[in-house]
Amino acid sequence: MKLYLFGWAEITSNDVPAELKLIEQVIKETGVKQVLHIPFARTIATEEERSGDRFHRYIHLEWVEYLNAENPDDLAKAESPLILISGGSESLNLVKKIQASEQLLSLITHAKYIIGESAWAKSLAQYARVLDENKNRLLIPGLNLLKDTIIEPHYTQQNRQQILEDEMQETWMKYGIGIDCITAMVFNLDEFPLKYEKIGDGNIEIKINND
Repeated sequence: MKLYLFGWAEITSNDVPAELKLIEQVIKETGVKQVLHIPFARTIATEEERSGDRFHRYIHLEWVEYLNAENPDDLAKAESPLILISGGSESLNLVKKIQASEQLLSLITHAKYIIGESAWAKSLAQYARVLDENKNRLLIPGLNLLKDTIIEPHYTQQNRQQILEDEMQETWMKYGIGIDCITAMVFNLDEFPLKYEKIGDGNIEIKINND
């Protein structure tokens, strides 16, 4: 399994297309025929996002079939797709919906390629920081593909260096990963975290808890 974990984009007119063009290049290089989009980190999405128009606006790969995990008919068509899970503020909703679906969990755990933005990058780890209904910070079990790890996207842009260190201490995780916006950490799962590559111009920081 190969993972591409993006720190996401700060919301400006230039940054969002910039990251999506990086994602387009990743999809092109993998040569996949299907992309399954999992949008559950945003419970309030625009019609453009729900229909896939935002995807097609910036990603121009005519041979790629776009599938949306919110659509049961699309899920039925999924055959070893690349998994694309977009970011958003509803990390708790994202984790709960995936954990409640055996089909989605199977597609994710057996995927050859996974691209994750922001909230999804966090959710792959053993623990993830989320906000509850009252906007209180919680640390909850993630999907645990990345064991003994916690991740912070938007890393230096939102000054999350100390937050990451605090989370590592609170959860006793060995590894803390900080990923900047418009930047991705790329690695094979069986080589994490010792060997990885970087896409984009931002920073990636790996902290190790030796306590």
